[in-house]
Amino acid sequence: MTILPVPKKMIQSEGKLFAQKFKLQSDNDAICEFIDLPEAEDGCLVSFEKISGKVDEWYSVNINEDGIFIKYADIEGAYRAYTTLKQLIRENASGELCFVEIEDYPSIKNRGYMFSISKIPHKDYLKWLIDLISDMKYNQFQLYMDHSDVYQYKNFPQYWNKDAFSKADIEEIDEYCRKRFIKLVPTTNGFGHMESWIAKDEFKHLAITRDDGAPSRTVNPLMEESLELVDKIYDGYVDVFSADMVNIGMDEPFELGMGETKEACEKEGKGKIYTDHVIKICELASKKYGKTPMLWDDIIFKYPEELKRLPKDCIVLDWGYETEHYFDRYCNILNENNLRYYVCPGSSTWRTYTGRSVNMMFNIVAAAKSGAFYNAEGFLMTEWSDPGHMHTPTVTYLQIVLAGAMSWNSGSNDDIEACMERRDVMAKCYKYLDKYVFKTEGDVSFADIIYRMGNYYFLENSVNCNATELSCCFTRPEVITEEMKPGFKRVIDYMKEIRKELDTVKADELYLREAKLNCDMVIFTAELVLGKRDKEEAERIEKEKECLYKIRFKDKGAEIFGNMLKTFFE
Repeated sequence: MTILPVPKKMIQSEGKLFAQKFKLQSDNDAICEFIDLPEAEDGCLVSFEKISGKVDEWYSVNINEDGIFIKYADIEGAYRAYTTLKQLIRENASGELCFVEIEDYPSIKNRGYMFSISKIPHKDYLKWLIDLISDMKYNQFQLYMDHSDVYQYKNFPQYWNKDAFSKADIEEIDEYCRKRFIKLVPTTNGFGHMESWIAKDEFKHLAITRDDGAPSRTVNPLMEESLELVDKIYDGYVDVFSADMVNIGMDEPFELGMGETKEACEKEGKGKIYTDHVIKICELASKKYGKTPMLWDDIIFKYPEELKRLPKDCIVLDWGYETEHYFDRYCNILNENNLRYYVCPGSSTWRTYTGRSVNMMFNIVAAAKSGAFYNAEGFLMTEWSDPGHMHTPTVTYLQIVLAGAMSWNSGSNDDIEACMERRDVMAKCYKYLDKYVFKTEGDVSFADIIYRMGNYYFLENSVNCNATELSCCFTRPEVITEEMKPGFKRVIDYMKEIRKELDTVKADELYLREAKLNCDMVIFTAELVLGKRDKEEAERIEKEKECLYKIRFKDKGAEIFGNMLKTFFE
């Protein structure tokens, strides 16, 4: 029986209940609003009963000869029970439900997925993603918008993009999330990664000047106008979301300490200047917009003395995307400073074509286990778009399913048991994706092939941080060396074998096309950096990439690949 996330307790017994129609009996009218089962007066009984004294989102499901009996701690628990029941029903298409007793509750209170909007998705695709994470028992969805043209900001109509999200779009998506007990959280920047704003003529003066004289991606925190710009961005954006929190960013202000901020940083300390600005943005978010601020922790941990100055109501987002990230160490420090925090692993998909599967798996598992053990307030699986989603969406669904499974049920802390559990969870993730997402037919697991596609990076000359060596060579041809080339030859051989496998798979055509495209991109790029110039193949790949992106996204999506190709062909 493939139930994800795996319940804390599940005991299956002999016997089956025939159930194709259902009769709902509930002590809470709100439950009727989200139940979507075929009903009949003489249908199988589905009973909901509230129980006191349990943790948030706790539920139990008991299926026996008399019907389906669900107990729940709160309305969210009732909904989580319903998502489990839906899987039980789907597992038994004949209408025969196995007798089973389930008791379940989350390991981590808040479980989120952050989706980076570098290209604008169709609302139908966003809703499909929301349904997927709802089934995986996530209760938070963050939309990262770091560009001025992805949302129609109230105070900046001069920059509106007709395809960008409108206020009405966000309200519609927000409501869709709320009905699934998911908070839709706004995510933007107010310090680093502000290039799309401060590149504009009216804001250029807010950029810190780099040591080489070029304008930077970081706003000058010493200027009052920088805070005013953030306020204007928030106004009509942050307050559209019903969630009681906002991710204010604050990561990677690389140019802090240069140019106009050099003197102040040398005199007062870079850590203090950084924290002063963070405090101002936190106060703006909390006092004016009534939102709990969330911020990335990469800079604050470089100046640990500043941890005590952070507002106690803010939520620190401890992010780390490699197997070497020490979530346990940082959790311990944050606990010692009485700070609220989330653990934040990554999908390991950015700056790759197929992801880095092994790294992703260990990164997600480590975050979930540390977060649960140290009582982190939340878990946030992040998917960034550097440098613009070179991969297709198909290679991210395993990450989403695994992160949902692990953040809900982090499992044992015993090394041997945890290893066996991880193997079991991965197998269940494959089965779930093959059956319910990819619609795979036959004995070959499409999900397993996607996982193996994401391991080509082990064959490269070296294992890179936050990228594959091949993607780095494609975006920066000047880094190519002779030592790398034998690795790329191994990659070509490996991926050609996987490409042959994909030709034997029977699954949903869209997912197959996307996987084949990613595979072809790896082979083509490896051959390209080795000196083969196949312009016809380049045009075919670019055309297929554009065609596939248009299915889920409003904008072209293929420009990044096409622009990079010009480096080699022109």
